[in-house]
Amino acid sequence: MLELRSVSKVFGELSALHQVDLWIPPGKVSGLIGPNGSGKTTLVNIITGIYAPDTGQVLFNGVDIVGSTADQITRFGVARTFQNIRVFSRMTVLENVLAALISLGDPSWRVLLGFTKGANDPRLNMALKALETVDLLNEAGVVAGELSLPLRRRLEIARAFVRDPELLLLDEPAGGMTPTETANVASLIRERIAPGRTCLVIEHKMDLISDVCQHLCVLNHGEKIAEGSPDTVLEQPQVIEAYLGRD
Repeated sequence: MLELRSVSKVFGELSALHQVDLWIPPGKVSGLIGPNGSGKTTLVNIITGIYAPDTGQVLFNGVDIVGSTADQITRFGVARTFQNIRVFSRMTVLENVLAALISLGDPSWRVLLGFTKGANDPRLNMALKALETVDLLNEAGVVAGELSLPLRRRLEIARAFVRDPELLLLDEPAGGMTPTETANVASLIRERIAPGRTCLVIEHKMDLISDVCQHLCVLNHGEKIAEGSPDTVLEQPQVIEAYLGRD
């Protein structure tokens, strides 16, 4: 599914990633953790084509996608959410999801602009299905800026989920949420988003990581320091010292 081989990235004098190897097993939920500044966001930006690595390969279904644009990588079947929510606050919930489907010549332009009515438009049906998946169907006509933080996070997931990607990257899907809200997001991922799909969850909240992930990778100072099952990884001394801290 997804494999990184010897990926490195330098910004000026800062080595953001150094010779990182990573394997994301297909059909499972993997987690990516690490302290602030460990390289998690840089790694996700490289996978999704926002940055190009200085060295190394990013293989998706066996094909090196380094050099592909972010739009091309989306078309290959990779989608992501963002830590800082990127919804259109003045558009409705449904319009936000339709906007995620838009490309040049896409008929969803007509849906969004009101030129196409009726429930038979395939893009409209895709958008409604995505909203139903994240329990936002009743909010389809609500202006996105009026949603609470947990619902805006769900809308962000729906926007990424609507294209039915092979690989879904969730960047801090529970950021800023209470423990109860975090548990609800974990349930959403485990029961509705993850089945039949490969996911990579980037998150600081260990309760969510432990709940939904079958595979875990840990970064520190731009290097991979551990990888494997969550139970095994979280017990390793270097992980406790680098990420969880010592008593």
